[in-house]
Parts: sequence; C-alpha cells; structure tokens
Amino acid sequence: MGTESEDLPLAGVRVLEIGGGLAAAFATRWLTGFGADVVRSDAGSETLTRDEQAALLASKRRVGVGDARLRELALAADIVVEDGVPGALAARGLDPRALRREKPALVVVSLTPFGQTGPAAHWRASNLVAHAAGGILSLTGVATRAPLQNGGNQAFMLLGLNGASAALTTYFGSLLHGEGDWLDISAQECAAGMLEYYGPRAAFDHTPAVRLGNRVNCLWGIFPVADGFAGVCALQRQAPAFLAMTRDPALADPRFLEPAYRLEHDAEIGELVARWFRDKKKRDLLEMGESNKVPMGAVMTPLDLLGNACLDERGFFDVVNTPAGEARVPGRPYLGLAWRAGALHGPAADTDAVAADWLGARA
Repeated sequence: MGTESEDLPLAGVRVLEIGGGLAAAFATRWLTGFGADVVRSDAGSETLTRDEQAALLASKRRVGVGDARLRELALAADIVVEDGVPGALAARGLDPRALRREKPALVVVSLTPFGQTGPAAHWRASNLVAHAAGGILSLTGVATRAPLQNGGNQAFMLLGLNGASAALTTYFGSLLHGEGDWLDISAQECAAGMLEYYGPRAAFDHTPAVRLGNRVNCLWGIFPVADGFAGVCALQRQAPAFLAMTRDPALADPRFLEPAYRLEHDAEIGELVARWFRDKKKRDLLEMGESNKVPMGAVMTPLDLLGNACLDERGFFDVVNTPAGEARVPGRPYLGLAWRAGALHGPAADTDAVAADWLGARA
C-alpha cells in the first residue's frame, strides 16, 4: 500500500470485504480509516448509493476475481468481513470453517439480519424489520401512535460497527494466541443490545416499557424552539443549574428541586419548560448550556452539521474525491489515533496490484 499507511495503527493488517452490502462496507470503513489494507471484492451490480460509496469506500482497494482467486485472497488476509446470506461463502468454496482449518489465525466476521442458524436465519430484513425484531420500535414514537423508525439505515450501520469492534478484538486475540475465530453477528441482536436497561427493567417489574415520544420527563426531553428543536438531558445533580438558568420565576419554586415532586407533577412542569424553550434559538441554547454546565442539545440538519465550527475544528469531516467532485463525509470516530480519508478507487481497479501484493502473483 505504499508509505501513506505506515504510521497508522492498523498498518499492515489485511482485510478482505465480501458481500457488497452496507453492513460489511461500514465495518471495514473503520478498519481502512485506521490504516488496514482493505480489499473489497466487487461482484455483480453495486448496491450502495453514490453517497454511501463516497462515505464508505474511500481508501479501499477493489478487485474483480473469481471464486478460486477470492479463496486465495481470503487465506492471505488477516480478517474477512462478509455480509452474504448464510451459506453464501460455502457455496463459493469459502466455507469459514474450512478456511480456518487451513489458516487457524484467520478471523472471519459474518454479518446477517438474523444470524447463521435458527428458524429465521434465511429471512431477509430491511432496516425497519431489523429494528423491530430487535425491540427498538417498542420504544420509539409516542404510545398512542404507531412506532417510528430512526432515520437512515442505522440497524445495518450498528451491525457493521459491532462487526468492526468484534473483528479487531478477535484479531488481537489471534496475535496473542495464534487462534482466530468465526464471528456470527446479527442485526437483531445488535438492535436488542440498544435496549439498554429497558429489557432488564421490564423483566424485573413484569411491565413492558412503553414509547415515551420526545420526552422521558420534564427535564429530559426535546422541545420545539424558534428555529427547530432542542432539548435538555439534566440528571438530578444538574437540575438545579438548569432551573436557575431559565430565570423563569414559575420554575424557581423550591419544590421543583425535589425529584419526587417533579415526577408527580411532570406534565405541569413540562409545560413550563416547553414554554421557556419556545422562543429561543438552538445556537443560543447550546451556548447557555455550556456556560451553565447543563447538558443541552439541538436537533441538527445535515447543513447545520456541515457548517458546525466545533466539528470543523475537530476534523470530523473527511474530504473524498469522487467522480462527481469532492464530498465531505463523516470521518474519524474519535481523536487520538492517526486516520486517513483517502480516495475512491474504481470497481476492480486494483485486481492486479492486490494479487501482486498479497499473493506474489503477476498480472
């Protein structure tokens, strides 16, 4: 891969991406950003949108090869990430168990909607279905209406994010012990993991959690403001600072400092809080929160985020060259480790170079 990745934390790690779906592309996007040599197998028509390609494929080398050569590449890789239907790899002569018998240190990550085995293993799933099956939709929206799904394809991005983390953890284990693994990760279990304490609480109370809309309680919710929506997420230790920050005489009642009283009169206090938010702007609210040490937030549009000075200062966005021009896409997940944005490669553009680098094969 040349010298550009030598100082990156995953320099020298070989990753093969097979499948072409969003989950595998998202998983390997983090690995290539931190320097892994990610090779994407192009087969069939592209399923990612142009925006998804710009965001997820930068710096990846791309090959167009048959199954026999793909197997050679899998055995030359450290990590294989795939998101085909269960059995798809085996049908192509790349059964994960057989690959690992031949190369025990290999890590294979399989990302599917419902896992490799079980009655639903071969079910297909949209983002909506994956979220519903994982239980998230039981908590999104208001109780009197149908549940709402979050925007975008968060179920499959969540699946990919879990895949990246699991791949790295297992790879580090293989470096220590010489043994990799075959990881079977489903979108359903990843979504279920997002339920946090709602599942255990329902089991403890024998009462299912209900959808609460944009508000959990009067000091923890989203409210309409003059230019959109903003909110507060004040824990008990932050409630006095928030109530003082409002400078609203109606919210200065000492009883409002008592969490039990607020809970008993949540609707009444919530009306006062909503009234306070109503005529203010998002930027002003964020500055007030920062000045008063109160956790405040605002619902941002994509254009808001592109113009956000804080994100710019942190280098949050990558600039990727695409056939249609430069694209600004979300970049590194956190600061502290070297990261590369890279550029888009064309389909199958690196077939010969990858064969030479990974297999020592001549074109």
